[in-house]
Amino acid sequence: MNSKVKQAQKEGATVADISAGLAYSVIKNALYKVIKVSDASELGKNIVVQGGTMRNDAVVRALELLSEAQVSRCDKPELMGAFGCALFAMRHVEKTAEQAPFLEDLLQKSSYTQKNVYCHGCENQCLVSTYKFAGGKTYFSGNRCEKVFVNGGEAKRKGLNVYDQKLHELFDRSLSSNPSNPSSPSLGIPRALNQFEEFPFWHALFMHAGINVVLSSPSNYRKYERDAGMVMSDNICFPAKLMHSHIRDLVERGVKRIFLPFVIYERPNGGQNSFNCPIVSGYSEVVKSVQGSMAEFISPTISFKDEKLLRKQCQQLLKDLGVKGRKQINDAIDQAIYAQNLFEQRLTYFCEDVLREARNNHRLVIMLVGRPYHSDPLIQHQVADLISGMGIDVITDDYVRDKDIDLHDVHHVAQWAYPTRILKAAKWCAEQGNDVHLVQFTSFGCGPDAFLVDEVRDLMVRHHKS
Repeated sequence: MNSKVKQAQKEGATVADISAGLAYSVIKNALYKVIKVSDASELGKNIVVQGGTMRNDAVVRALELLSEAQVSRCDKPELMGAFGCALFAMRHVEKTAEQAPFLEDLLQKSSYTQKNVYCHGCENQCLVSTYKFAGGKTYFSGNRCEKVFVNGGEAKRKGLNVYDQKLHELFDRSLSSNPSNPSSPSLGIPRALNQFEEFPFWHALFMHAGINVVLSSPSNYRKYERDAGMVMSDNICFPAKLMHSHIRDLVERGVKRIFLPFVIYERPNGGQNSFNCPIVSGYSEVVKSVQGSMAEFISPTISFKDEKLLRKQCQQLLKDLGVKGRKQINDAIDQAIYAQNLFEQRLTYFCEDVLREARNNHRLVIMLVGRPYHSDPLIQHQVADLISGMGIDVITDDYVRDKDIDLHDVHHVAQWAYPTRILKAAKWCAEQGNDVHLVQFTSFGCGPDAFLVDEVRDLMVRHHKS
């Protein structure tokens, strides 16, 4: 939404038009994506609305125009939920003298003081409001997780989180090919997009070829905002926009050459094809058009679909980088393939271990699925930590990498590598008991996800899950 507003401003739209568009979008989103009606007339001729959003006259008017119905609201629509809770409590509370506190006591304890602080537990830098009540209780709001600021009394057992292990397996690697020779050639790799899937491969390839690897720092929202002006179009997804700040990070650390492969095909995953996302594939061209003067960009065309072709492409890449000796080149490619296979196997085994332990101890498991870059804590807003903080074990879609899962009843042409893996994960979760459930990540602006999200939801519903 924010991206589209910025794009409209660039195209000269007036504030009035943007405001009207926002009002329409709120209603259209509710009707066609949440309620999922095919026609607004299905709501009938008389509609009653409630909630704070309906204090906005423009939103109510947008509903009237789209539905051609009579729309009614009370003068305090934002309080309707509170009134409902009060009525529910009145009907169900046991009216005994011991349990019914005097109103005066409640009012005395309801007074509070408020203080705002920034949490420094991660790069999100949440603005947290601290409320201290007269009764001695403290409550926090505004925090996206409970890593630092915790509500709910005694701490619960934290669930196991495979995403922590995944980040460790991905990036906790030696970056110097020859510590005794710091003058060895180096190559920068941004910690973005498909490096959350293939960094083990590229790291091993370059290290065994005698090339040092410089990895950009973890994603940081302030750095993203600093470099947001380099984004060519506000309509692309946030993970792609982050790339510019990672390039700047490498340049500021003195990196002269940056590696951004043009990966067209990913490894086959049981579908008809294994196309990569076109944004991920070709974003190196966008970067070069904006930041091309900052460094030399190495962007070979790569396909992981065919190992023979992959070897040929990597041989040419290393030769172009000045690596001499056929044996060293072939050994480096062998080590890269081995490192990637080992990374994937370890993640699968770790997911299996977590699932086995959870079932042995009768704990709930959430499979948190998405594209590789959703492993980035900034992109996923630390949802994995939030869920594990509730005592729920979290596994990733890496669990289904090599599983043969029948997708014949899924309304989807398996052309894309990662949507196919997400659907395999959804199908597997749908067939499990109530101890395993699925949560899907998606990023606004992702074209394939526009239909993938609906298909995953429908798949789960067909198996009586949500």
